[in-house]
Amino acid sequence: MDNSQLSRTATSYTTRLDRTLKTLQVRVKEQEAALEKLRISTASIETEPSPDPKSHLLQLQALKAAYETLTPQESWIPPADSPLPALLALRATDQCVKESQERTTQTDAELKETQIRLDKENADLSEANLIQTDLTDRISSLQAEIDERTQKSPGQVAKEMIRELKKKKTYYDSETGKLVKGFNKFIDEHLAPMLAAEELGGPIVGEILDVDEMMLEAGFSTQGKAKKAKTNPDDAQRQRRIDEIWGARPEEDRRSKEPWDEKRAAATEMRELTEELLNSLVEADGTGPGAYVELRSETAAARFLVRSKVAQFHPRDARKLRLVDFGGDFDD
Repeated sequence: MDNSQLSRTATSYTTRLDRTLKTLQVRVKEQEAALEKLRISTASIETEPSPDPKSHLLQLQALKAAYETLTPQESWIPPADSPLPALLALRATDQCVKESQERTTQTDAELKETQIRLDKENADLSEANLIQTDLTDRISSLQAEIDERTQKSPGQVAKEMIRELKKKKTYYDSETGKLVKGFNKFIDEHLAPMLAAEELGGPIVGEILDVDEMMLEAGFSTQGKAKKAKTNPDDAQRQRRIDEIWGARPEEDRRSKEPWDEKRAAATEMRELTEELLNSLVEADGTGPGAYVELRSETAAARFLVRSKVAQFHPRDARKLRLVDFGGDFDD
């Protein structure tokens, strides 16, 4: 279809719209004129029924005539070439599309909520099935143990229990050794330099992760900043500072070829403190005043354990420290 044909089609459609609009305007004016004529020619009647039978009959006849006048014999229909039916159909279709879109949006939201609820129900069902399976397996295992023990003598049962306990002890001793090695490695490679830096007046543990030997040797300012390293450091003064903060080198550590510097002193202090705390907790059976360790002074190691929620100070005496009993409650 070329441009001239499109132009003619658009012009024809516009002409039909104008003609339909004029027809509707004429129709509106005719209805308004008829309504005005009816208002002028019709006398007002009483709204209440008249007690006089003749007057009441006249009222009914007037109402009947009015209804017959207002009810047309034939409905007005636009001409065959009028675009009005198409416009009305387009308006109805547009309204239907909008309502369908709104309903689609609402249905999508409801579908999402239903899907979320379905996923949650499926997850709960899977968890319930797993719990049921575990309980069934556990019941079967216990029943098998009961059946096995009832078929053995008390001596055989006792021997098997002893073997099982020894096996568990060996396993736990091995795992404990691995944990101790990992703990010592963590102290030596990561924690000890940061503890030493905090003890020397530097940043608290965790603020600076890379604390080197030169920073510990030079020390820190009152603002917690690392001082500039000296060209010729005084080793004797440095050793006196270490002895004043951490004390002299322990007797059991004198055979080591490693120098007694800030890092090694902080690591030794951390190990001794944790060992003392563990022993006190075990001896006190996890509760009671015996679980507390009395500190000579508040050290960076003690503060680190408290910040890590591993230990806690006594509620009324900050010189006492104990490990948190994770199987019990915190002290108020």
